[in-house]
Amino acid sequence: SLTKQKSSDALHIIYVGGLFLGGAGVRILMPSVLEKGGYGSLMLIAGGVLTGMGTTIGHGCTSGHGLCGLARFSKRSLLGVASFFSTGLLTATALHPFFHKDWIPTPTQPSLVPMLHDTLPVSVILGSFLTLYGYTQTEITRGLAASFCSILFAFGLGISGMLQPTKIHGFLALTSGWDPSLAFVMAGGLLTNLILWPVITKWAQPVTCPMFDLPMKTELEGDLVVGGVLFGIGWAIGGLCPGPGMVGIAGPYGSSALIWTAACILGQQLVVSFWKKSK
Repeated sequence: SLTKQKSSDALHIIYVGGLFLGGAGVRILMPSVLEKGGYGSLMLIAGGVLTGMGTTIGHGCTSGHGLCGLARFSKRSLLGVASFFSTGLLTATALHPFFHKDWIPTPTQPSLVPMLHDTLPVSVILGSFLTLYGYTQTEITRGLAASFCSILFAFGLGISGMLQPTKIHGFLALTSGWDPSLAFVMAGGLLTNLILWPVITKWAQPVTCPMFDLPMKTELEGDLVVGGVLFGIGWAIGGLCPGPGMVGIAGPYGSSALIWTAACILGQQLVVSFWKKSK
């Protein structure tokens, strides 16, 4: 909705608000799952822009394609996942000898936002505003469902380690200190969806919505590969993807996550303004 890819939807707005509020909850209740310090601004901007471009061109990311799409046995999602995972692994492994020191958080925040010593209030204000606005545009039961899902997702990201860029880099860079734990996160999430998806699709409709909102395209397209490659490069450079970026704004490295998220939105807008208009 923000980048005009779709018309504004109250549930999308509430869901994003829940990610910010969920991040605040993680910061307060589970601070140990968040990294402290900051990262270089150029790395954050490059990673964010490329990731934003990739998710928009490729129509999804680790959650949309990886968890939801694969659980539906979508060939499009399989192509997207293969593209961004292979690119992410190759990029992080190739860049590790040159950038591994930049992938370790420093005690100071990025210079682009020197006045924001703590971004927790930013998450609370943004999350509250988006959530309250969304609730004025939809039924309360639908809003509550969206809030519950997004806040639960935020805590899941925290528990799984997805809010720690160093953990992402440790998984993507195939070096002597390789950390395979995120593979189990992906496997656990995918297994859960594989079990629940056949059950849910037997329902006449979702609990709080009149119909299921599912992708209609089935054909394989080059955009899935192009987007996957861009996403994989950005993911390898910045160590974040859209959900963790927004949730992480509430954390001790929130200034870094804020820069990354702004860059991600910029990348999405660039695609909407130039790539998609040229087609």
